[in-house]
Amino acid sequence: AVKQLDFILVVGGFDSSNTAHLVEIPHDKGIPVFHINEASCIGADNSLTHRTLDGTIVSQDNWLPADRPIKIGVTSGASTPDAYVEEALERLVLLKSALAANLEEA
Repeated sequence: AVKQLDFILVVGGFDSSNTAHLVEIPHDKGIPVFHINEASCIGADNSLTHRTLDGTIVSQDNWLPADRPIKIGVTSGASTPDAYVEEALERLVLLKSALAANLEEA
């Protein structure tokens, strides 16, 4: 059996109807989804600023689990530059690595 995703990261403009639809799909299937518009939404302090399905921009602390591997999906809006997705993934990987290192030091 395939393991359920921990979450899906959607990268794209907050005012894009295409990107908003990409958020609806996993949400309707019960998969956690985070919609960001740029890599800077992922904070080095393990915070995340994202747009919810109803359009509210919220900040969430300790959103990325530090104590275990994660399985994520990533998608982006049609007009989202590839560089935005790459930057978001890079930031996510660096954050996950830093969290794991901090856990080992504790």
